[in-house]
Amino acid sequence: MPVLAMLLLAAPAGALPPCRAEQLAVSLDGRDGEFNGMSHSGTELSIRNTGPDCTLVALPVVQLRDARNRVVPAIRQAPRGMHPGPVMVPVRLAAGHRAATEIRWVAGPVFPHSRRVRATRITVKIGTGKLSAPLTATLYGNAGQPATFEQTPMHAMEGMAAD
Repeated sequence: MPVLAMLLLAAPAGALPPCRAEQLAVSLDGRDGEFNGMSHSGTELSIRNTGPDCTLVALPVVQLRDARNRVVPAIRQAPRGMHPGPVMVPVRLAAGHRAATEIRWVAGPVFPHSRRVRATRITVKIGTGKLSAPLTATLYGNAGQPATFEQTPMHAMEGMAAD
């Protein structure tokens, strides 16, 4: 894909409407263990647009859920940088294209008093709807506190629209 076309995918959206959950599909990719090591694990969360061009918020709300579909005690770490937080431009998501974020967590009992949390599903809030995908994850945090995970801002991925 030419550089100009890639820049247009990440450019401010102008008058495009926000994406709706019903026009999106979510998938996870562990990239053959690329996220695993040094007591950490993670996954790439990918959102594909199956509808018309739209915009995604740069940091959608992600929740981890257990086997009974309850939200587990795990929260996103505050993004590094400006406080109360960096300004993040919505991502333009063209029809048939996708955007991705990386989710990473501590996957080993490295704390003096570790707390273990198991997740079997990940959900992403999109407007008033939700997307969901199966996940097998064990997160660790300090006892008495929620586990935490990192989430990178959404970014448009290089690729062509599906026919």
